[in-house]
Amino acid sequence: MAKRLLRLPAVLDRTGSNATEIYEQMKAGTFPRSVPIGKRTVGWLEDEVDKWISDRVTARDFHSKHKGGPGRGHKGRLVQSGTAAA
Repeated sequence: MAKRLLRLPAVLDRTGSNATEIYEQMKAGTFPRSVPIGKRTVGWLEDEVDKWISDRVTARDFHSKHKGGPGRGHKGRLVQSGTAAA
């Protein structure tokens, strides 16, 4: 399978993060490392970014199933229909 590199704007679009968050998470080891593709250009492997996104969804679903349960929002607070938890 061919590997595809994503430039920063595509990574930001896919993750919903900003550049500072991406680089901070890379430094912390919680986001895939970039790959140099030129003198001043980097990219991220598409497969690694997609896996990172998938891992976030898995963690959310696990947390929801084991902590908050159905009908609960952020931090396990009850959510009424049509409202969001703070």
